[in-house]
Amino acid sequence: MNKYHFTTVVSQDHFFKFMALAASLRNVCNNFKLYVLCIHDILWHILKKIDIEHVVPIMINELEDDTLAKIREERPFHAYCWTLKPVFLHYVMENYNDCQYFAHLDADLFFYDNPDNIFNENPYANLYLTHHRNSRNFLKYYATTGIYNTGFVGCRNTPTAFAAVNKWKNQCIEYCPITEDPVRKVFGDQRYVETWPEEFEGVHVVKSYGANTAVWNMQNYTVSIKDGKVYINEYPLTFYHFSGLTLISRREFNLSWYYHIDDDMVVNYIYKPYVLTLRTVMKEMEKYFPWFNAGFLPRELTPDTHYYAMD
Repeated sequence: MNKYHFTTVVSQDHFFKFMALAASLRNVCNNFKLYVLCIHDILWHILKKIDIEHVVPIMINELEDDTLAKIREERPFHAYCWTLKPVFLHYVMENYNDCQYFAHLDADLFFYDNPDNIFNENPYANLYLTHHRNSRNFLKYYATTGIYNTGFVGCRNTPTAFAAVNKWKNQCIEYCPITEDPVRKVFGDQRYVETWPEEFEGVHVVKSYGANTAVWNMQNYTVSIKDGKVYINEYPLTFYHFSGLTLISRREFNLSWYYHIDDDMVVNYIYKPYVLTLRTVMKEMEKYFPWFNAGFLPRELTPDTHYYAMD
């Protein structure tokens, strides 16, 4: 039995980031499976060809029923992908349940330390959420994105967790808007989990600042190196959420859409390892699949906030 079954939803544009995520997990953990819902069939064929250890690719048609097919036609592409987050998590919980814990992971996460750091905070919780912990410049976004970030949603293999994810799935199938709905207080898949602490027993809000660290909270913290590990204040950095990082070319990146990252410790010890992994992934893909060229955005279409080029 695996300790963890992780899920993620991947389109062509996020495939390189997914590959970096998979590489990072394999570096810090060996007791997991990563189930990948391939929105585009070509990704399934690539993953089956390269056969990455611990990675299980699943075609979209394996779980897309008539309802989801209709949603795919009616909703914007991003809203469709957001809808699939709890749908796929629920699917894996139903069909691959020989594990202790499940978690949805967005494709743009990257692990620096073992996910045990998260679950060991409260091993017998049913559900695990991460607070946005927005810095001062991001406080205004609480009204849109809500309290918790669903780039990571964890749960133990319990009936309570299954009930919560099932409800989240049904809510997103019913309504998953691409923009904020201030009346219903909904934004994509994001805000439905806000009711969990009151509605379900055993909801643990992760204490570590090193879980779901991101541009929206990074300005609150100090980065240091202890015993070769990156620390966020007193907590080891478990995973960073690279929201807003753009691939311009195989050697050019925009690190953040929101602001220039002035802290050299953040750039050198958090962003640089991620960019180096992306470069390695892209070089390998170029060697075996030179025709695959998705996920890049020309420099003129990205904000001039933090351009970063590798040699």
